Amino acid sequence: MEREKILITCDSTADLPPELVKKYGIKVLPLNVTLGGSIYHDGVDVTPQDIFSFAATRSMLPKTTEPTLDETFKFFAPLVRQGYEIIHFTISAELSKSYINADINAKKLGHIHVIDTRTATCAEGMIVLNAAKMLEEGHFLNEIIDSSHFMIGKVRATCVVDKMDFLYKGGRCSAVARFGATMFNIKPNIIVTKDGKLDVDKKYRGRFNESISKFLTEELSDGKSIDDDTFFIVHTGADSDILEMCENRVKNIVSPKHLYTVKSGCTIASHLGPNVVILVFLKKFGGSW
Repeated sequence: MEREKILITCDSTADLPPELVKKYGIKVLPLNVTLGGSIYHDGVDVTPQDIFSFAATRSMLPKTTEPTLDETFKFFAPLVRQGYEIIHFTISAELSKSYINADINAKKLGHIHVIDTRTATCAEGMIVLNAAKMLEEGHFLNEIIDSSHFMIGKVRATCVVDKMDFLYKGGRCSAVARFGATMFNIKPNIIVTKDGKLDVDKKYRGRFNESISKFLTEELSDGKSIDDDTFFIVHTGADSDILEMCENRVKNIVSPKHLYTVKSGCTIASHLGPNVVILVFLKKFGGSW
């Protein structure tokens, strides 16, 4: 049986390290970032630091938006003409129209299989990475698609936010909630829920490093329910000592074969702001969260 010519693609919110994108030949469609009337492309010509610098002098945040229908078409069309069957992964449709625009073009062009990962950042990236590895191993199109759908809901993305300024500016929390968090030194633990939305799971109180320590203890537990193949620590500019603490705890408790510490792209940075630490891991199959 002749094998399909398959290509793995994703939007830029997957936040995969460049070396993995290059290694597995993954094509990335960037989201748009608007700064002061100019439009830039996530991961291409704009960084989270550009977003933080812009927001520091304004009451409103930069705007991140999905790739337009035209941009999505121009991304897919040459690949379809080259004879590829494309498996394309997007950030949760609850958080962006990236999925909708990809799906519209998939119906127009054919040969494109769009998967809403129902998650974000390297949780999306972990599903993309699994697909890329399966492709390298010689799996068929339907096998990769089925495995990808099976992973959705098994990948956990959970973070602690130092300050709620960006959540407030972005309309994701009230002025009262922001004031209370500042007054009582509360650090919210935000998760991507199983239906692909952002929600507050817990609240930690105290300094950021203390909150991260408690967060690690609760999320990692004894490590027995966490798959030990791949683990991501994603951040939006956290201090090196906090990242080192995270890495050491993950290594000691989970001992993953592959541990990646990754700086997030612009989408997560614009939602949550600076000094955020996100844990991304896969629950062992049969486990849940």
